[in-house]
This record gives sequence, C-alpha cells and structure tokens, in this order.
Amino acid sequence: MKLYEHEGKRLFAQAGIRIPRGKVVASVEEAAGLVEEYGGVMVKAQILWGKRSREGGIVACESQAELDEAVGKLLGSVMHGEKVAKVLVEEKLPVASEAYVSITYQGRRPVAILSVRGGVDVEQIREEAPEGVVVEPVNVLTGIGFGAAEEIARRAGFSAEGGDDETEHLAGILLKLYQMFYLDVAILAEINPLIRTSNDDWYAADAKVEIDEDALYRQAHLGLPERLPSGRPPTKLEAEAREADRIDTRGAAGRMFFELPGGTIVVLASGGGTSVEALDALCLLGGKVAVFTEYSGNPSAEKVAALTKVALQYPGPIDAIWAVGGRANFTDIYETLVNGVMAAVRATEGFDKTIPIVVRRAGPRDAEAFDALRRLREWEGYNIFLRGTATSVTDSARIVMHQADIQAGLRKGGDK
Repeated sequence: MKLYEHEGKRLFAQAGIRIPRGKVVASVEEAAGLVEEYGGVMVKAQILWGKRSREGGIVACESQAELDEAVGKLLGSVMHGEKVAKVLVEEKLPVASEAYVSITYQGRRPVAILSVRGGVDVEQIREEAPEGVVVEPVNVLTGIGFGAAEEIARRAGFSAEGGDDETEHLAGILLKLYQMFYLDVAILAEINPLIRTSNDDWYAADAKVEIDEDALYRQAHLGLPERLPSGRPPTKLEAEAREADRIDTRGAAGRMFFELPGGTIVVLASGGGTSVEALDALCLLGGKVAVFTEYSGNPSAEKVAALTKVALQYPGPIDAIWAVGGRANFTDIYETLVNGVMAAVRATEGFDKTIPIVVRRAGPRDAEAFDALRRLREWEGYNIFLRGTATSVTDSARIVMHQADIQAGLRKGGDK
C-alpha cells in the first residue's frame, strides 16, 4: 500500500525524524492563517505518484493570497490520473543542501541507499555520480549499527570534519528510518530530499513510503484507511472481496477486485499472466468490464464461491460472466468452477439463467468439471459455454462479447 506524503511523514515523526511544520487541508478555508503562522509555505498536492513538481503539484507561496490561489487551483485537479482531494501546506525551509536516503528491497534483502545529492531520481544520481551513492545490503538479523551507519555516510561523501559532524547526523537518521521500515513492515521508506537547513538542522522534506499489505495484521497501530493502488477508497464490494480473502487464507481470491461502473461483463480470472492477457484482450476488443477479479493458488471452493457471490452483487446489469484462465498446474478445476463459481451462481436468488457463462480453463480435474457443467446446462438450464486452451484467450473474449451483446439485446427488449 502506497502512503500519501503526509502519512509517511507522520511515521517519520513517530520514529524521531524531524519534519517541517504543516497542515493537511481539503479546502481554501482550512488554509486560512497558515502564512502568518509559518511564514513562506510550500503547497503540495497529495497524490500517490511522484513527479508532482513537473505537473505543477508543488507551489511556493509567500502570501495568504498566493496560498489561497494555489490551494484552490490544486484541489480537484487531476494528476497522473488521480484527483487531488487534499493538499499539504507546510513551512518553507531555508535550504543549504539536499541529500537522499532510503531503505528498500533489492531482491529479497533490504538495502540502505544514501547519497549526498537529492531532489532527483536516484537512478539518475547513480548514473551521473556513482561515487556519491552508497547502496549497502542490510543483515535482517542484526540490522544497522551506528558505526556501520556512519561508515555508509562517509562512503557517500558526507563530512566528519568541523563543528557539525554530518556523518553523525546521517547515521542517526538512517537508524531511525530503518527502525520505522522494520517495525511498520514497509517495503520502501524514502526521504528525497533530506534537507539540511542554513541552521544545520536536518528535515525530511518529502516522504515516499510503501507498506506490505500482507502484514496488515501487524499494522493496526498505523491507523491507515484502506485504499486501492489508484488511491481511491474501495467500494463496498471491493472491501467485501478483500475481507473475504483475508478471512480464508487458502489460496488467493478477492485480493484483486475492481468494480467498474458502467460495465456489463463480470470477469473471474485465474492466474496472474492469463488474467492480464484476458483483461487486455477484452478491453482492446471494446468489452465493458463490470467487475474484474482474480483467484489463484488453489483456493478452496468456499473461497471462490464467496468471491463470486460478491461479484454477482454488482448493482448494474450483468450481460455475461467470463471464468477465464490458462492451464493450471495444481488448482483444482472441479472445486473452483463447480463447487466454487457455479455453487455461488446457483445459490444467488433470482439469478437470470439466460446470462451467458463462458468458461475457458484447463488443469487438474478439468474433464470432470466440464462434465458437471454440461449437466448443469442440460438439467438446470444455465447458459454455459465451455472452452479449453485450444481456444485462445482472445477468441474466448470474442465469444464473451458476442454473447454479452445477445444478452443485452434480450434485456433491453424485455425492458420495453
């Protein structure tokens, strides 16, 4: 889960890292008096993506009038596809120099990255001045000691001479950042820029933090609202699907669930690669997705049924259901399709049996599953179409769209 800048800074402050004074506002009225309180201010759009300055998302203001104008302009604007709902107004710091510090993962182990330069992409820093960047692997059993942190700072080019020992300051910040990274189960904790002021104080002027959603049970103390990768809060159905996935730990089903208003096709995909291929194919062909969700890892029938029940609660009309996947290695096709998807369909009161259910799947017990689905089609009247991997994902998408168009025609005809 990506955090907004003000959320990341709150975690930094709790870890003992100094941050500028500031206030998060959602209206021009809430920003009243902040210039008088802080002096010059920086106004920052709160979005989950970087490069805000290039989009005009960071504005320096010296007067209340400038601040009011900047807040009014930023609120409601769209940057990188995300609508700005809040802005952070914080004191403008007297900058003497900028640095970069982060803890992240490189492969399966954490690394500390430190640079005497900040304010630009670390990749660019490493290309232009590799001698000014240190990437140091961290032993998760021992963490980072103060002496090791000082050595990292020295190797990055910070000075240990004079009345103000830069290496000492940087070592302390690095240790606090790693403690936050470890205790809050983060996968990225980045300060860019880390500002040294003209008074020789060090501040985290920005925060880029991502926490591991698989460790939410250890993160209740953070008090973070649930959100999707896009930044918006989940809908009722999206929240229900995620909760169902957390309750039952057998496989994954519902972790990826997106409700798209205006669509008419429910996509129950299986397998990461095939799921993406299926969604791409359907969208490129002009299909209108109502729900896209994915299950994998041999989930239980109960878990797939719970996911399907949530998907079938989609408030708009459903013109087709597409149960699509590749050839599974160990996911039980009978359990997931017959006792999972179709069990939920059969248990849904008032389900319209004319809605086409297109299945494209293969794997363990697929023949048994297809036989059972044929019986449901013949004996109970469900409109089921069965395909194996001899039918490409794209051709299966064409079948879904064709059947959805037929169903839409029937539905509209019935509405007259």
